[in-house]
Amino acid sequence: MNSMNKTSRRMTKMIACVAFGLMFLVGTGVAQQSTTKTKPTSKTAKSKSSTGKKAAASTKDATPPAQIDKPNLDTKPGPLQATTFAFPPYIEFTMPNGLHVYVIENHEQPTLTVGISIRGGDAYDPTGKEGTAAIMGDMLGKGTKSRAASAMAEALDGVGASISVTTAGESMGVSASMLKKHMNVVFPILRDQLQEPTFDEQELAKLKKQYVASIASRRSRPNEIAQALSRKVIYGMNNPLARRTLEKTINAVTREDVVAFHDAYIRPNLASIAFVGDITEKEARELVTRYFNNWKKGTAPAVEIPPMRTEPAGVYFVPRKGSVQSTVIVSAAGPAVREMDYDATDVLTSYIGGGFGSVLFNTLRETYSYTYSPFSVLTRGRRYNRIAFGAEVRNSVTDSAITVMMRELAKLANEGPDEEALARRVATEVGQYQLAFEQAGTVGAVLQNAWLNDVPIEDVTSYTERLARINSGDVQQAAAKYLNMFNLRLIVVGSPDVKSKIEQFGPIKEFTLDLEPMQDAAYENVGMTPQQLVEKHIEALGGRAAVDAVKSMTMKADVSMTLQGNDLSGTYERIVATPNKEYTSINLGMMTQQQWVNGTTSWMALNGGAAGEQEADDTKKALLEARIFPLVSALADGYTLVVKGKKDNLVVVEATSPLGRSERYMLDANTMLVSKIEKDDQTPQGVMTTVEKYDAYETIGGVKLPTQITQSNAIFSMTIRAKVSVNDVVSDATFAPAK
Repeated sequence: MNSMNKTSRRMTKMIACVAFGLMFLVGTGVAQQSTTKTKPTSKTAKSKSSTGKKAAASTKDATPPAQIDKPNLDTKPGPLQATTFAFPPYIEFTMPNGLHVYVIENHEQPTLTVGISIRGGDAYDPTGKEGTAAIMGDMLGKGTKSRAASAMAEALDGVGASISVTTAGESMGVSASMLKKHMNVVFPILRDQLQEPTFDEQELAKLKKQYVASIASRRSRPNEIAQALSRKVIYGMNNPLARRTLEKTINAVTREDVVAFHDAYIRPNLASIAFVGDITEKEARELVTRYFNNWKKGTAPAVEIPPMRTEPAGVYFVPRKGSVQSTVIVSAAGPAVREMDYDATDVLTSYIGGGFGSVLFNTLRETYSYTYSPFSVLTRGRRYNRIAFGAEVRNSVTDSAITVMMRELAKLANEGPDEEALARRVATEVGQYQLAFEQAGTVGAVLQNAWLNDVPIEDVTSYTERLARINSGDVQQAAAKYLNMFNLRLIVVGSPDVKSKIEQFGPIKEFTLDLEPMQDAAYENVGMTPQQLVEKHIEALGGRAAVDAVKSMTMKADVSMTLQGNDLSGTYERIVATPNKEYTSINLGMMTQQQWVNGTTSWMALNGGAAGEQEADDTKKALLEARIFPLVSALADGYTLVVKGKKDNLVVVEATSPLGRSERYMLDANTMLVSKIEKDDQTPQGVMTTVEKYDAYETIGGVKLPTQITQSNAIFSMTIRAKVSVNDVVSDATFAPAK
């Protein structure tokens, strides 16, 4: 029957040993943070600035050259000399009611923007009423105690001003833009919206209808679906940071819910306001005193965000009929924004998929023409984060694109980045960050992000210095830590036709377009007890007498494997004898493994090293799996079997080993031979499921045995094509390492 029952666990263990060995060799350098502290100018206000010395050449005394040298067109010009970057000056103070204030002066234009960040967003929605925060934010502009929605809109439009609200994760943002001369028009409206909204029932009903319509339309946006599923897979299906609005959750939101959310979170002691533009500190103080001094502080609600619980390794698939492209995302958990290696991980993410010159741009687009614009994402959360690399590719190359992505991630973790390419990437990141400060609004956004995430301001002002010191060792270490093969999860949104292409990357878990688990069809009762099923299986193998007559089985095979995008080939040998004896050897060139089980003890050797006796738990597992026909002896070995029934012409049997391991046997309903087995193994990163498929059964020595086995999980996909014999003469010395 199943002549490869043990292979997946052994392969996983072997690959894990090799992977951890590679990870151990990775450089351990971590960029040291540099911080600069500034003292407050007074007890109530702090004026912070960062200035650098600039050298200016005198053009008055400059002597013109006698001649102008012609440029050498055969030589690539080098970069200009770096200039000193100084974090722009700003003012910071806190109002008596707890409102945190930043002032960033920029008097080039007579305009003013105001950004208010509030610690309260989508993640704090009541369970089952997802959308409450967003609805509350939109309702701020739907009427106040003294102003109708139409009156506010007319007043703002009349002076070319605007007020908008956004929610994301654990925060909410309110922004307003205006000409400075119209401050006295905008600020009374902004004050009323924050402090005196009416939350009119009719306006709420109309807004909820708009939300429901939007939810229906987003099903046509596969990239949004894939990113949302990636959040669920990495953070946990029910984690508040991954929850998603549905029609039913929007319809469940009441006016009382909206009022309660406003009363809890729209408070000055949970908010920061940044004034950017043509304004002075004195004017900013006058504005917040006049319009926000009576804004009452409140008690910050106790919010419980559970730890991140990444879902088991596998392929998370959303079938979307009619799709001509597949949206593919390879995702992993990332560090919190305050972790020491966040900067290196940020550079790593950009190096892999950050536009022109990135690894995925050069491979997926330039080399293979699989996609037009690959992308990468590292979120910026205070608790934990998500790394995502992705692309939209043609259906026909879905599996090929995934293979390339896996290969490049493994290469980066094992070999590190190209030094020259990394230097360009770091220079680009530093340059883009510095250029962004040409816009005064960048200063306010950076400062408020630091406030939201409890990041020391010194870390903000020294960011470019830290970034410039990141080296290849830092990036490789981050890749080995966060992008190793045990941490990656695969998300695919595409045509149902691509399902067969992605089975090689691990067990597939299907979801609806609303990201709810796909409901499996009900089992059809087959009317068999576990003992009766085993007897039918024995009959299918060749009968009790033929099965009992087999005392040994020898398998010699060619093996082809795909390991994180790398193709390997080699040989495999397995010899099993009764009772509980087994020898296994696999040679893939770069990796070799041997295991011996002699009925009481087990040993293992990796990569030509000395054989070592395995621990007691591993030996117990090895003894259980040293079987020629595992399902035949399962009940006698102490397995608990449950016949679930028939589905898709497969009879499904749940098996739990005496050691607690979960397996699912799937027998062809017509032949009663094993067609597929799913096996769950516990790893430090969670449950990993390996799928084994059995094909090309042949009658050998009076019994039917498979001669082709395909194994796949999130780490590797392997196909074994074997020649099998039974009852060869086998010495007991075969099942123990040579002394």
